[in-house]
Amino acid sequence: MPLIQVTAEKNTLTKTQQDDLMDRVSIAVLKAERAPVDFEGARALTWAYFTEAAEGSVYIGGENIDNPPVRIAVTTPEGALNAGTRSELVAEIGEIVDDVVGPFEGRLNHWAMLYEVAEGSWAGGGQIFPLAGIKAAMNIK
Repeated sequence: MPLIQVTAEKNTLTKTQQDDLMDRVSIAVLKAERAPVDFEGARALTWAYFTEAAEGSVYIGGENIDNPPVRIAVTTPEGALNAGTRSELVAEIGEIVDDVVGPFEGRLNHWAMLYEVAEGSWAGGGQIFPLAGIKAAMNIK
């Protein structure tokens, strides 16, 4: 039950690149959580938001730059990932961004930030979803 939030400056990606990035990152997160990527229940619980920042709104070292990096934030329930799966996930995100956005000369093309929501704090529809229930709904063994 991950929540993916990608932020890029307007016109950084075409609609096709945006769609490709969001699909591939969603699959990468499902793989890291050990969810079956072809299971519709797991895909339905993988929410992803793409937000465009205004042109000229990204700064590096206090300077507004051309060709700004992309920010990818992945939020998962506490315990859904471990040190190994986090490493796998950020490596795969790096490959995806390099493929979709392209590498940048002499600097990073993205930040990937992983957040965990404490057990008992993931909720929707007026109810709390414990990790065990989320895993069951996503068919994670």
